[in-house]
Amino acid sequence: MLLLLASLLATSAPDHAHPSWMVGTWGWQNPGERGTDCGSDHDATYDRDGSYNFMDERGYWRIEGDRLIETMLSPGGTGDPALRGKPQVMRFVRVGKNALRILAPARGKLIKCPAG
Repeated sequence: MLLLLASLLATSAPDHAHPSWMVGTWGWQNPGERGTDCGSDHDATYDRDGSYNFMDERGYWRIEGDRLIETMLSPGGTGDPALRGKPQVMRFVRVGKNALRILAPARGKLIKCPAG
């Protein structure tokens, strides 16, 4: 019984802050546009370990309810250095399996790019 309890405690729980559906590369779509920036240097990649890359900007991401929260660690040449270490919050609604409608602060969609 004690071994069973120990094995249950040692089993890692699902990572709700970094859900598997968000892991991958996403392209931006402005309102009224068709298609995305998939395959361009404007793709954002969200990794399983909670890190993200956008152009040459690097940081960490997490999901909390209806919010995608990104905290930039390295602005690279394109990010705003004043935002380093400050969480940036985007409210969203999931639209199907591979899209997020961003409600605030910007409006648009993140569309998951095909793997490959």
